[in-house]
Amino acid sequence: MQTPIFVRMKKPLNVQDSRAAAVKENARNVANTLPGRRQKRSVGYYSKFWKNGKTITISFMPGLRDDMKYDAERNIREWEPYVGLAFEFVESGGEIRIDMKGKDSWSTLGTDALLEKPDEPTLVIGIDHPNMVFRPHVLHEFGHALGLHHAHLHPQANIPWNRGKVYEYYSNVIGWSREQIDHNIFDLETDADIFLGNYDKYSIMHYSVENFLTDGDWHVGANTKLSDQDKININKIYPLR
Repeated sequence: MQTPIFVRMKKPLNVQDSRAAAVKENARNVANTLPGRRQKRSVGYYSKFWKNGKTITISFMPGLRDDMKYDAERNIREWEPYVGLAFEFVESGGEIRIDMKGKDSWSTLGTDALLEKPDEPTLVIGIDHPNMVFRPHVLHEFGHALGLHHAHLHPQANIPWNRGKVYEYYSNVIGWSREQIDHNIFDLETDADIFLGNYDKYSIMHYSVENFLTDGDWHVGANTKLSDQDKININKIYPLR
C-alpha cells in the first residue's frame, strides 16, 4: 500500500467573515459569484481567490530549522511560474504563515488566511523533514492556500467510497473527527462559490484512494508533483501578465 498524503483544509469559523475578507481582498470574488458568471475550470472557490497581480507575503513561524524553511520555499515556488502572483518571503507577519510542527497538515483556503490571528499559522506541515512526502505535502497545502479545493471531490470522479470503511479508517488510524472526514473526503459545496472543470486524478490536490476504502476495484495512487492540468488550472485562475 502506498503512503497516502493526509492533509486537510481548515474551515472558517464564520462564513460571513470569510466572504467579507475575500471581497475586501479581491472585488472579483463578488462578481464571479453572480448568476451566469460561473466558469468551469478545476475545483476551487471563486470567493476566496487572491487578487491577481498581487504579491503574497509568506513567513515562517519561529523555531524552524533553516533547511526546512529552504526546502518549503523551494517547493512553494514550484507554483510560481504558473500564476500571475508573486511570492515574497518575509521574516515575520506574512499573510500566509507556515509552521512545520506537529503531526497534522492543514491549510486555510485562499483568503481565509486573512481571518487567522496574526501570531498563529495559516498553513501547517506535519511531516518530518527530510521525508519523501514532505514536498507533496507542501505542494498540496499551498494549493489550498491559493484557493484550490480537493480534486477527489469533483463530481466526475465518481469514487465508489465505502463510507463505513472510510469513517473507520480516518477516525481510528488518522485521528480525524467525522466532521473533518466529511469536509475533506465527501462534501463539496454546490453553491455559487464553487467552480468545476475536468476531473484530474493526477492532481496534487487529489487524495490517494486505496482499494480497501472503495467498493470494487477502484484506486488512485499518491500524486507527488503538480500535474499538467494543475498548471493549466491555476494559470486560468491567476493568468500570467
